Amino acid sequence: MISGIIVVILLLVFGSREWVNGSQGSTLEKEKMNKIVSAKYPGEILSTELTNRDDKHQYKTVLKSEQGVYVIWSDAVSGEILNMNRTENEEVQEEHITKDEAEKIASKHGKVKSAEFNKENRVYVVHVSSEGKIYRLEINRATGDIKSKNEVESGDEDEPAQPSTKITQEEARQIALNEVKGTVTDIELDDEDGVIVYEVEVETKTKEAQVIINAFSGEVNSVTMETKDRD
Repeated sequence: MISGIIVVILLLVFGSREWVNGSQGSTLEKEKMNKIVSAKYPGEILSTELTNRDDKHQYKTVLKSEQGVYVIWSDAVSGEILNMNRTENEEVQEEHITKDEAEKIASKHGKVKSAEFNKENRVYVVHVSSEGKIYRLEINRATGDIKSKNEVESGDEDEPAQPSTKITQEEARQIALNEVKGTVTDIELDDEDGVIVYEVEVETKTKEAQVIINAFSGEVNSVTMETKDRD
């Protein structure tokens, strides 16, 4: 008789716990939370992270709009917006995907032909080819979401617009020669994680060098040298 009562009590206790846990619901995925925030507030989502605040799972979303940068707290289960405060740009660390990650995302839509970061719109512009057609994808740098996908005429993707720079190609050439005495064999612009740089190739009698120069400040980021192969 006593053992039967104990079994009933245990069933009631554990059953009530399961009911409580089930009533709390499961946590929304980050992508779902981003869609909820975007639907309510126009702007660019800089970051979203799951936190434990006030003993509850809450999402902390940083949103940049024309009015400023805001921190938005949301219930991670229901998606309800709980709080929203304006903050200073300097206090926000922007999370973002790399160029390689953007290319990986785009590769699901075709073979990647080119990729570059559009600093003004803060998106990666990636051209892919699929079934004989060329598509232009814009990928949100902060979230990795594809903002748009449009077919373009063949050839348009081969010559993307060059980003504006403060350092000219000739100035980059001279900066590189100040680092390595030799002959410049190639200069091209590239995007390294959102930073536009000049890649300058310089040859000497015995070595081949690559000088990476910030295209805005003129600062030399790196110099790598390799010994030429002797025939």
